Amino acid sequence: MLSLLAGSVSLTTTALAQDEAPSADNGRWDLSDLYDSVSAWQEASNRVEEQLDGLEAYRATLTDSPAALAEALDAIREVEKATNRVATYASLQADEDLRNAEAQARQAEANQLRADFDAAIGYLRPELVAMDQQQLSDWLDDDRLQDHRRFLETVIRESAHTLSAQTESALAALGPVMSHGTPYSLLANSDIDWPEITIDGESVTLDAAGYARWRESPDRDVRKHVFEAYWPTWKQYTATTGSLLNAQVQQHVTEANLRGYDSAMEAALSRNEIPTAVYHQLVESTNAHLDTLHRYLKLRQRILGVDQLHYYDIYPPLNELDRDFTLSDAQRLTREATQPLGSHYADLLEDATDSAWTNAYPSRGKRSGAYMNGSAYDVHPYVLMNFNGGYSDVSTYAHEWGHGVHSMLSNEAQPFTTSNYSIFTAEVASITNEQLLIEQMIDQADTPEERLFYIGQALEALRGTFFRQAQFAEFELAIHEAAEKGEQLSGERMTEMYGRILRKYYGVDEGVTDIDEAEYVEWAYIPHFYYDFYVYQYATSITAAEVFAKHLRDDPQQWRDDYLHVLSQGGAASGYELLKDAGVDLATAAPYDSLMATMDRLLDQAQRIMDARESESS
Repeated sequence: MLSLLAGSVSLTTTALAQDEAPSADNGRWDLSDLYDSVSAWQEASNRVEEQLDGLEAYRATLTDSPAALAEALDAIREVEKATNRVATYASLQADEDLRNAEAQARQAEANQLRADFDAAIGYLRPELVAMDQQQLSDWLDDDRLQDHRRFLETVIRESAHTLSAQTESALAALGPVMSHGTPYSLLANSDIDWPEITIDGESVTLDAAGYARWRESPDRDVRKHVFEAYWPTWKQYTATTGSLLNAQVQQHVTEANLRGYDSAMEAALSRNEIPTAVYHQLVESTNAHLDTLHRYLKLRQRILGVDQLHYYDIYPPLNELDRDFTLSDAQRLTREATQPLGSHYADLLEDATDSAWTNAYPSRGKRSGAYMNGSAYDVHPYVLMNFNGGYSDVSTYAHEWGHGVHSMLSNEAQPFTTSNYSIFTAEVASITNEQLLIEQMIDQADTPEERLFYIGQALEALRGTFFRQAQFAEFELAIHEAAEKGEQLSGERMTEMYGRILRKYYGVDEGVTDIDEAEYVEWAYIPHFYYDFYVYQYATSITAAEVFAKHLRDDPQQWRDDYLHVLSQGGAASGYELLKDAGVDLATAAPYDSLMATMDRLLDQAQRIMDARESESS
């Protein structure tokens, strides 16, 4: 996440820090924990390249016996672990300064190394699928294969949907051709002639970044002008974007049919063993609680003081906060907010915040946004962010180190083979931290205005991460189901389908929000629709996170162990089953009802503040 708010931390401070040794205090990470030098990295990269050549030898004996299979898998995973470490160093260093040609070249080398690794083990799954599956199942009890049991169970489970080696090879080769995300990205980021408008006497280009910035303007006339210029531009390209997205959807449907799945959604969710009931329950529960979203929209209308809420009124903050935060503030507040998670979590977080594991401040050439990279199993996670001093930066810090401690817990408890976790649980770990933080900030607010700011942040997170992502998920399901009925989806048809869902969510027919028909083309703006049933996980994650955060604050003794167990299990089991065993079954209505109860509670608080404010002014 990238904050658009200017803060007290200046680029001058960051520039001075570049001459200092990396430390937690100056917000620079120390990559020597990965490799002491570039030459050491190069030696490691060369070793991995040599090791790749030896992996082919295991093909001949792979399925001879449990011992032979264990030997091969042990060797493969050791090379994979080394490859990840090489790639982590190259990626982190390249992101420090995108202008550094040598660093970019090392990242390209690491990317090629990963591709070479994938090619070197291309025989693995086909060979395992080709053997007698009962025999492979019988081998699972062999002690030598215990670290690989989860992988082998997945192979057995997916064998019914695995095609012949020749067909699988053909599909793999056609993968780049069948993926339409890249041409969409080129169109959206390079080829569209974006409009320019004048704001405060300056010419502004309304590309994706410009739109994201200026839609939050406190000046309503500016927001209106932005929407009136931006969405008609997208509308000019609906034939092309519709063709691209239709082709992507048809590819999903065709491959699901080839593999014997009942639907494209089932095929996508099966990769992480998520029941389709989770997806259907999300859509059903969201529709059942649209009155809560409408209640929030009416509150937004009231706070903004407008007669009729328009779609261009959705993004500006409900209240301003006259406060700057430092990186030390972010570290302290995150530690305080996560105290319900216990002493061990606190110790790991302290290690992270006291160490040079975070590249915190913006600088010239640095990659934008924020992420956690925990791919170096034998080292520790690293976090990149661009801290500018706003509350959103504090929240980002808590979010990313939620991911970081998740990786630390997983790596402690799991072998490399099951340490990697899916996004289904990954975002739960990060959003739980955000939820604990925002509740703490609401509780500690000194004034009603400050409290209203934090409540507004929490409510907007629920709108944007739950309702908006569920809205996307409903649209994605609708277009795939249409394709499965044999429909060819045009841009015009998608605009009509998306517009119908948009009107429902934002209460257009009830007069809650006024949305111009030009804005129904918003579907073309969302790149995630090319990711194959991906966005629903943001909505399920904030749902599970809210349940955990609420119970961790109210009854940490009862809920802490179950929550930390989910994190420490990594990828040792299905994310759905891990959450279910911890008390959060996302295939039932209960967690969604709990989330909406929290949202209603926040709305009650905000309305009381507004009532008091209006009473004082009258």
